[in-house]
Amino acid sequence: MYKLIIIYEIAFVLFWNILYQSNSGVENWFEEKILTAIFTIFSTMFLGFSIFYIIYITLKITGISEKLKKIKDPRKT
Repeated sequence: MYKLIIIYEIAFVLFWNILYQSNSGVENWFEEKILTAIFTIFSTMFLGFSIFYIIYITLKITGISEKLKKIKDPRKT
């Protein structure tokens, strides 16, 4: 689970850096409305985390995660 969170956080930081660097209007928006920017960043992070967590719980409830764990790694054979 921690690997998933770390991967998500890296993807999120990359997404916001690309958005920030590609659009000069975003820079002005951050300077003028810092609280709105902080809220938008945190709400986006929470939304993404919620989606991944719902997928994770769904896989556990349906038993698919156990089936995925039983698959042998082809690199080790």
